[in-house]
Amino acid sequence: MEHIPARHAAKVGMRYPALVTDTMADRLYLELDLSAIAPGRSPRLAAVMLFDRTLSNTTVRAVQRGERFEVILIDDDARQGEMLASLPANPTWLRWNNGAVRQLARQIHERGEIVLLPALADALEEAGCTEHALLARCRAPEEGDDLNWLVTLLATQE
Repeated sequence: MEHIPARHAAKVGMRYPALVTDTMADRLYLELDLSAIAPGRSPRLAAVMLFDRTLSNTTVRAVQRGERFEVILIDDDARQGEMLASLPANPTWLRWNNGAVRQLARQIHERGEIVLLPALADALEEAGCTEHALLARCRAPEEGDDLNWLVTLLATQE
């Protein structure tokens, strides 16, 4: 059997079991288990979860070293040499109104139509999202506020 390096097998939008290996003031360091898709000698992959680029950052701030939970891979940041992960979006949000949230996110993702972020916030709220800080950021993004991670999460999560 050919051994596929975990980094090459990882796919944005997929769920992976993760173990918290370290915590810092603004991030968690994770070890993702890709053994289901990259069997072989090294099916583990290091990733980082930034508190300002995940759903429910208050939940993530309470996580301790050694805890396990599922994450969604949201970016392969080659510049930093890190894989970025987020908590998964609620599947109910993605199914709401025949997939309106996912459709809006895909339009923003594929065409760069960031003017649709407030509409995405409205759709998320109607779908049941109660993350008020996240909704506010979508409705009024500040200069330099990078919401690509959210758009990618909602557009690609399987």
